[in-house]
Amino acid sequence: MRVSANQVTGLRLVAMPFVGATLYGSLRTQIVGVIVGTLIGLTDLVDGYLARKHGPTVLGSLLDPVADKIFIVVCYGCFVSRGSIPWWVAAAIFSRELLVTVLRSSLELGGRRLPSSGIAKAKTWIQMLGFAFLVLIPIVGPSGLRLLFAIPLGFALLVVAIGRVFARRRWRGFEIAAATLVPFVAVSFWGPTAAHVLLMVGVVFITWYSALDYLAVGLRYLRGALPQRGLHWLRLAAGGLLPIVALALLATGRVSTVTIIVLLSSVMARGALDNFAAHRGVADFSWAASLWAEAALLAAALVFPAPGSALALVAALIGVLETLRSLGQYLRAPTAERAAGAAAPRRALP
Repeated sequence: MRVSANQVTGLRLVAMPFVGATLYGSLRTQIVGVIVGTLIGLTDLVDGYLARKHGPTVLGSLLDPVADKIFIVVCYGCFVSRGSIPWWVAAAIFSRELLVTVLRSSLELGGRRLPSSGIAKAKTWIQMLGFAFLVLIPIVGPSGLRLLFAIPLGFALLVVAIGRVFARRRWRGFEIAAATLVPFVAVSFWGPTAAHVLLMVGVVFITWYSALDYLAVGLRYLRGALPQRGLHWLRLAAGGLLPIVALALLATGRVSTVTIIVLLSSVMARGALDNFAAHRGVADFSWAASLWAEAALLAAALVFPAPGSALALVAALIGVLETLRSLGQYLRAPTAERAAGAAAPRRALP
């Protein structure tokens, strides 16, 4: 039986709640979670290979980028809820993802697409590896901290050397990984706390550095004379604001972690659907309305603790229902238009 790329991507989505649950267990359970999470990350290479071999599909074009973003939402969201990282770290990561997604929709409406840069392709891997290191730092302790960073650095350097000597090519992803790991090996001599802080700052820095080209082009486009410019800016502002409010609320401990993760996951999925609608030239700004409604409900939950859980739940329901509505609209679109969407690269603007 032939395994499809969509089946592999679906497996990644199904396994994500398990990874999130392991973060609340014992040290051994957390290690199991890191192993499973690493395997989930590696399946990204598998479904990419299968998509290139058998050809992309409409569903795969939707699921693949969404699966990566939901993985990051689950991991960093759970870490915020258990107090392992400050809420602003996850908020900075998620805001970047939504801002680029919103800008992509605006650019698509103008008939423009941007190729992925090398650092943007490596960004998601750095986020995933950074999270694994954040989990492992308190587990390995000071004695194992140097090995924690030195082993992957040695592996990355080995792959780079093999590529240069035998394949006569540069594997930039491993070069970026090696360059990223060098300062962590140095900081590991200062102890777990310094390594933990540097790791958080490093992940946030790479996340935003990878978006600079997109932001420069997108913001310049929005400043130009384009139809419905005000709606573009409103949608962009909502995309940057929503993760901040959501993570700040999650950090209070007054709302369910599942509620916030479901909300943010649905927002990421809705963004992918909006991108494909924009690719077909459909200016659907209903996403902006739902983003602002969700942000307002979460802000109210911050201000009024008593009904906070109920307000957050309503926001999550809006996100899920709007995502399902958008998915239904997309699947009912003419076949030719959906085929055009499927022909789009699976990895645009990561």
